[in-house]
Amino acid sequence: MISSIYNKFRRITSNQLYFPEIDGIRFIAITLVILFHTHGYFAEKSTRFTNEQKYAGWLNTLLDNGDRGVELFFVLSGFILCLPFAQQYLNGGKKMSLKKYYLRRLTRLEPPYFIAMTLIFILQLAAKTGSLNTLLPHWLASLIYSHDLIYHHTPLITVVAWSLEIEIQFYLVAPFLFRLLELPAIARRSILLSAIILIICYQVTIPKTFLNISGFAQYFLTGILLADFYVTNTAADKFNKQWVLPASLLCFIIICYLPLKSAVMPAYQNFLARISLCMSIGLFYYMILENSSLKKLFSYKFIPIIGGMCYSIYLLHYSIISFAGRFTIKIPGTGYYLPDLMVQITLLCIPILFISSVFYFFIERPFMSSKWMDMLLKKDKNVSE
Repeated sequence: MISSIYNKFRRITSNQLYFPEIDGIRFIAITLVILFHTHGYFAEKSTRFTNEQKYAGWLNTLLDNGDRGVELFFVLSGFILCLPFAQQYLNGGKKMSLKKYYLRRLTRLEPPYFIAMTLIFILQLAAKTGSLNTLLPHWLASLIYSHDLIYHHTPLITVVAWSLEIEIQFYLVAPFLFRLLELPAIARRSILLSAIILIICYQVTIPKTFLNISGFAQYFLTGILLADFYVTNTAADKFNKQWVLPASLLCFIIICYLPLKSAVMPAYQNFLARISLCMSIGLFYYMILENSSLKKLFSYKFIPIIGGMCYSIYLLHYSIISFAGRFTIKIPGTGYYLPDLMVQITLLCIPILFISSVFYFFIERPFMSSKWMDMLLKKDKNVSE
């Protein structure tokens, strides 16, 4: 039975190859994002605690840095998209068609996104969180992934859509960046590292006015660099050792606790923190991809299943928290901040997982098949006949 459920919910891949440890990485990223938003909601809406109680302790620091799950997703996007191109340029693999590449991005991501944004838009109108005149232009702007470009602030329909707009910006230019892999190893890696450093210098020197790819490009480039190392098996045997397990834990701690949000941080410390975050994520991923024990850990049972649903969870979780949180926040607590926070996180994760699972199974997963359009046209043809 468990095997049947696993197969029904397992991610569908276009090349028939499935790497559960990659979905395990997605599990870590989406968990951090959910914890960040549930913590933020409880901290904002709860009136039973002082600010000192809300923002004290190592656990609160971890939860407050949970938005770094987005950076984890960005690095993974760079890596996943680059892999087939890296196989082509570095291993003489099958030539990638740009037409198929862009069509795949459109048919895989756009339908679930359009449906989710439309459902949230309708529910907001029904809940009277905004008027039609107010919400409609923001909905339309989000549908074409241009809300930040037009309004210079996070999307009104659902806040999380800002990162998806940046993902689309990367998808558009990615195939041209991947051409770097045609260069010799020293040249392409030097260019990628130099670009990462220059981008971070720019970010530290010139504060961004609104969210776009310029504020996050270093993470996508880190993903490309990771794909280069992975496809060429650079030092792969050295990462399948026992020392990698504590080293991976150290990398994860660095990712979660690097101080990046201080408004008074000197520029050089800000630069070092940003470059350290990129390298820590890249190294953390390479350890998971090359170490058999970490592969097994990140492929364990439900971990890749939930990780495989991350797109559905990401699209819906913020709206679910906003709605369900109105009821859970009223539940009497213990009077202590952290236990009450844990109760809220647990209660909110239940509808998040349930609703997202339904959406994933019936909406997102069917679009994972690269042949869904062919099957739909064939079905329509049979009906017409």
